Amino acid sequence: MNREAGSPTPYMQWIKNQTDVLVPLLKHLRAELGEAEANALVYPVLRDYMKNWIAEFASTDSDNPIKNFYDTSARLEAMFEGDVEETILRNDDEELNFNITGCRYADFFRQLGEPELGTILVCEADDHIADLSAPEVELTRVDTIMKGGTHCPFRYRFSGQESK
Repeated sequence: MNREAGSPTPYMQWIKNQTDVLVPLLKHLRAELGEAEANALVYPVLRDYMKNWIAEFASTDSDNPIKNFYDTSARLEAMFEGDVEETILRNDDEELNFNITGCRYADFFRQLGEPELGTILVCEADDHIADLSAPEVELTRVDTIMKGGTHCPFRYRFSGQESK
């Protein structure tokens, strides 16, 4: 979170571009259909879009799913360029555990009053990356800053192959 407010990262700029369209669309649909029905209509489409985007973005260079996981995570992290603050707790062949303690995306979506939209466009990307590498990579994350938590506790467990 060391970036200046006037200098958005590539992913933050992409997020802002998406919300310029999605937030007014959601507000209109919610006014016409009700919040639950509008969300039920739009959110699955966005989830599928993000799942497909991550699948296209993901590294498939290796036969080792854990290496692909690390490569894909590194590519996504490079797009964030400091938008999150993290503390690594463990990083070895069995586990990668870290906490996100600051998140510009959570701040942005909470200011918009759209944390669920933020969850779909930002937080769930990590789930999709882990899913692409399953069963060798398992992600457990019980809370997020986006949903009001004090931090995002990422707990990855690796099995089956060496990670690096």
